[in-house]
Amino acid sequence: AYQRFFKGLGDYPAEKLKKKQHFSFQVPQHYKINLTTSEIFLPIIGWIKINIHRPLFEPEFFETHIKTTTINNEIIVEKDLNSEFLRTATVSRTSAGRYHISILTEDLNNYPLTQQYSESTLVGVDVGIKTFAAISTGEKIENPKFLKKSINKLKMLQKRVSRKVKGSKNRKKAVKKLAKQHQLVSNQRNNFQHKVSLSLIRENQAVAIETLNIKGMIKNHKLAQAVADSAWSSFVTKLEYKAQWFGKTILKIGMFEPSSKNCHV
Repeated sequence: AYQRFFKGLGDYPAEKLKKKQHFSFQVPQHYKINLTTSEIFLPIIGWIKINIHRPLFEPEFFETHIKTTTINNEIIVEKDLNSEFLRTATVSRTSAGRYHISILTEDLNNYPLTQQYSESTLVGVDVGIKTFAAISTGEKIENPKFLKKSINKLKMLQKRVSRKVKGSKNRKKAVKKLAKQHQLVSNQRNNFQHKVSLSLIRENQAVAIETLNIKGMIKNHKLAQAVADSAWSSFVTKLEYKAQWFGKTILKIGMFEPSSKNCHV
């Protein structure tokens, strides 16, 4: 390509990545899900063993609307028979080498009506760095700081990556180990936030939380790592959609309101 370019026979060659770390593709039709054996059939690829971490539909809706076929006592859901409810299946691979299949479905959830709340059923939450969340009831939830606990191991793995020859198999192995450690930290943080957010939503009719200028806080290099480790935006997002599930209310307070005093911090 370069010889053709210098001879005036072609354009300057574009740089190409040797291998993409992340990729995904969509399967719009003809896929099947075996609910008995936990397998999915993808065109060309065939049957693949999977872990179904949650049901596609609520049991009541599944029994009344979803068409299934039974082969050798195995229950199979075909996309082509349920095209009005099942949409595209997306296969993706993370940088850690894990594969995920997400199936887009029609939103058939009948969310409950928003419940009325009073001062006695309202709780205020003030997020922070040392204490992840201070509750207006006086309870404090400590920040587990998953990134800080793993930072030394991450630095060690990063050094191993930088010492390997670019393009070598050993470098690819080192990159994969580093990605797996980052994925572990992310999974730990998500699991912690899911538990805290679900507990707050279930136990209260309304949750008030302060709006923060996270982008501005990250610009402070002394706070950037701690702010990123806390992942407040992700936590608020979890609170919001869980509140919708249970018919609860999320109230957002301005960042200049004295929320810390109200939460007894």
